[in-house]
Amino acid sequence: MSMSSKKIIKSNQGANNQEEQTLKELSIFRTFGALKLNTFRAFWIAGLFSLIGTWMQNIGSAWLMIDLTKSPILVALVQTSQMIPALFLSFIAGALADMMDRRKYMISILLWLIFVTLFLAVMTHLNLITPIILIFFTLLLGAGGACLMPAMAATLQDIVPRNEIVSAVTLNSLAMNISRLIGPALAGLLIGWVGIAAAFIGNALSYMIYLRVVYKWEGSPEPLQLKNTLWSNIHAGLIYTNRSKYFKSILIRGSIHFFCSSGLMTLLPLIARQELLLDPEEFGILMGAIGVGAIITGLIISPIVNTRYSRDSIVYVASIIITLTFFGFGYTNNYYVFGLFLTLFGGAWMICMLSFQVAAQMILPAWVRGRGLSIIMVGFTSGMVAGGIIWGAVANYSNLTIAMYLSAITMAISIVSTKNYPISRNEIEEV
Repeated sequence: MSMSSKKIIKSNQGANNQEEQTLKELSIFRTFGALKLNTFRAFWIAGLFSLIGTWMQNIGSAWLMIDLTKSPILVALVQTSQMIPALFLSFIAGALADMMDRRKYMISILLWLIFVTLFLAVMTHLNLITPIILIFFTLLLGAGGACLMPAMAATLQDIVPRNEIVSAVTLNSLAMNISRLIGPALAGLLIGWVGIAAAFIGNALSYMIYLRVVYKWEGSPEPLQLKNTLWSNIHAGLIYTNRSKYFKSILIRGSIHFFCSSGLMTLLPLIARQELLLDPEEFGILMGAIGVGAIITGLIISPIVNTRYSRDSIVYVASIIITLTFFGFGYTNNYYVFGLFLTLFGGAWMICMLSFQVAAQMILPAWVRGRGLSIIMVGFTSGMVAGGIIWGAVANYSNLTIAMYLSAITMAISIVSTKNYPISRNEIEEV
């Protein structure tokens, strides 16, 4: 080989190494790229406040139910009842999000959520709540959330260009986990100082902030194209999802994953109250450990691993981490060790959720995006609801430790059984 050829090869290798290093250095900063867009930034900040309010609502509901009853099934049910309406309403809501003016649609749903949350706060303050009434109001809030989420998810590509989708989805996941850090701790303080109704009022205020941003938004830049009936649009969406190979892979793999991993979030209020003997403030801080792990992962780990590994590999490793933490939860009742396990769980949960969301956004064409994302939500929610009910029943008829061990075993089985369902495709899949 000539000296000039060797120099060219060496130069190319150096350029490749420099390019790879530059990519790694920029990947962390690229996470924040979508925030330079004014509309997305406003939605993101409002969404962060809304998520903080949602966590305050969830903690308040869980603590209120534990005050009303000691039944693990009822405690698990109030944790899952907010997700149950998504099983029946999300796909219809997704079709409506593809048919209607999304701005007006979201405004009407947000007004409904504000009304229900404030009414629940008043009922709680007047001591008129029973377990059945609490579950009923939680179902009403879940219905509003099920109608709102597909429109919010479909709106993402109305306000963000395609080359910033990964950044936007990552930032939304970060907001979810920043809220997980702040919301439970704030709820714990409010419950301890003022009362549970204060947590519900905080949630209503967060909806008002989001309502203001949506009201000021000009709406989707793309004109509505679907003029057929609701049923015909639902039918078209079902045809697409049935024919899309990669969509079905995301749906199956994600649904199984969230079924297996839902045990912790369902049983955590009981573990905190009965095993760790925590007060509301300590429980809020403990919940914040999940957010710490998720934020660290979103800011540092996720941008780096996403430049090196496929989403399939990332989900595989993260699922192993979740399995190991579940065994750890069943083994220890030490507050600080439990918090460490929750930090690891939060990071692994976050990167799995991010991987599934990005995968769905990447392959869905615009004309079916609302319906496709709503089906993804239904599948994932079905897994979490079914898991929550089952793990609650296991804890009720055995104990919390056995329930956590069984969650870990099913998670380990799912890692092997879902390896043949790839989610790494980045191209839009028209079928």
